[in-house]
Amino acid sequence: MEGLEQWKVLAEQWKKQAEKWSSQALEHIQAEKWSSQALEYIHQVPPEQIYAAIAILIFTSFLLILVRLFKRPKANTILLSGLSGSGKTLLFYQLRDGSSHQGTVTSMEPNEGTFVLHSEKSKNGKVNPVHLVDVPGHSRLRAKLDDFLPQAAGIVFVVDALEFLPNCRAASE
Repeated sequence: MEGLEQWKVLAEQWKKQAEKWSSQALEHIQAEKWSSQALEYIHQVPPEQIYAAIAILIFTSFLLILVRLFKRPKANTILLSGLSGSGKTLLFYQLRDGSSHQGTVTSMEPNEGTFVLHSEKSKNGKVNPVHLVDVPGHSRLRAKLDDFLPQAAGIVFVVDALEFLPNCRAASE
């Protein structure tokens, strides 16, 4: 009885292999048919049109390669800016590691960090880290903002709602 079962299994495997070869043969015949139709069509088209199409294809490919080579890399720097005491550094630390500092956190130098935000994923699923820069808000240190502007993809201007009306003019400047 075991021999009969083994023969059935072998017969089934041979049948599957034969079907596979048959489908490959049909695909090969279909490919030959398509290639002969393509050659027939090419012989009907005037040679000038074929040369023009090839030249356009080569020129377009060349332009795409040049654009890709000289394209500026996509900026991923986000600047946190605002008045002194508006909560920029606190926001920076919360985004960086989720820590919440109690009280005031004063920064005299820009805080920089590159890390992954929860929603920062590209279309193909890769993780895109974001470079976040917290620029000090004191009027004497605000000029450091100009150092980071060329590579900035965005600016977040932080305003303290309680201090907005008294500092409205400074915030607008």
